[in-house]
Amino acid sequence: MLKEDLNHLLRSESETVEWKRSFGEWKEIVVASAAMASLHGGQICIGVEPTGEVCGVQLGKGSLEDLANKIVQGTSPRVTPSISSIERDGKTIVVVSVSESTPKPVCAFDRPYRRSGRTNQRLSQEEAFCLFMTSRGVTWDQSTLTDATVDEDIDSALVRRLLLVARTERRWEVPDETSVDHVLRQLGFIQDGKLTVAAVLLFGRNPQRLLTQAMVRCARFKGTTEVHFLDMKVIQGSIIEQVEEVMAFVKRNIRMAAEIKGLRRDEKWEYPLEGLREAVVNAICHRDYASSANVQIRIFDDRLEVWNPGELPEGMTVEDLRRQHESKPRNKLIANAFFLIKYIEQFGTGIQRILDDCHAQRLPEPNFEVQGHTFRAVFSPGEVKAVQLNDRQMRVMLYVQQRGQITRTQYERELGVSSRTANRDLKDLVKKGVLSPRGTGRQSKYVLATGEPKGGGV
Repeated sequence: MLKEDLNHLLRSESETVEWKRSFGEWKEIVVASAAMASLHGGQICIGVEPTGEVCGVQLGKGSLEDLANKIVQGTSPRVTPSISSIERDGKTIVVVSVSESTPKPVCAFDRPYRRSGRTNQRLSQEEAFCLFMTSRGVTWDQSTLTDATVDEDIDSALVRRLLLVARTERRWEVPDETSVDHVLRQLGFIQDGKLTVAAVLLFGRNPQRLLTQAMVRCARFKGTTEVHFLDMKVIQGSIIEQVEEVMAFVKRNIRMAAEIKGLRRDEKWEYPLEGLREAVVNAICHRDYASSANVQIRIFDDRLEVWNPGELPEGMTVEDLRRQHESKPRNKLIANAFFLIKYIEQFGTGIQRILDDCHAQRLPEPNFEVQGHTFRAVFSPGEVKAVQLNDRQMRVMLYVQQRGQITRTQYERELGVSSRTANRDLKDLVKKGVLSPRGTGRQSKYVLATGEPKGGGV
């Protein structure tokens, strides 16, 4: 080893450099070797104090061979290090060089480790499994379920629905008479005669029977903290259907301004609906399904958060998301299915689509954050000034636009509602300054108000 290389190693500890005082710390050296091999490799300098001061080690006969054997025997898959010694100011430093392992993770004393910064982190069962799959070029959704069958667990109607949409959106030609089993095999959803995780998530009759984590938890909180619930729903079923159910919950719990312009209904939501949908699709498609956590939608008075279990792909930062980047799907089979139904484009453009919708709606860009093992997209609301109307009231407004007026009796007949509901809706429209009453009692009519609407969105 050159002295220049040693100077670099003694500059500071890092993801690829660790210091140890003596051979007495051989167990920690074995752990560090496994952790570095699970990442990019690295070097362990023995004979260096935690402060970086060189203390040196005494080399006896067979010292280096003994350390090498301990590392080989204590790791699995076995790590075979390169060990050398070098003099520095009359003191001996031993350098253990570890190469990156192809199969991962590497265990030390039967426990999986991985280097993180200057520390050696013991991996959880979920983290170890994900690293195992990734290092072999396999995503978790490609793993198989031994107790799932096509006849009992797959809803053929959902498979047929995907084919119909794929033909329309992607011109994917598959004959109508093609069996469900053949379609699943063609798309890779059956491996070695067994259903994959992706098949059950996408087309399962009850995916949560086998994969309890595959749910979306939605909540609307009062105020800006998670203390009081105003609305809550746990969404299950196939992950394709989950997207629409999540968006229905979101629409129910955010404000929308609606105006009648001619015979056209114009809507402006306080959040960018297409951008939110993209964030929800990304969370459901790209989440870490090996994690026991759920996708979460949290709505507060001042923000809307989309929680996605799983960190960013290795080597990617939050800042990279706002720049052009390649697509690195965590779940290849699910991503391919979502591509076929045009939920995603597989070009790494999802974040840009969110930003573009925010810009188009003149709404604030969301913040993207990584917190622990969770990726979050945090949206801020825009200002909603126009009057908020429900669907019944919008239909009445169109009726009045066309006919010039409406009575309570006509309201009840046209919308099929009770007298009480009609009376409440009409009073609300008058209160908001959208309609004006004419006459009294049973002869009263309601016409378009000539002034400005009162108040803002509710």
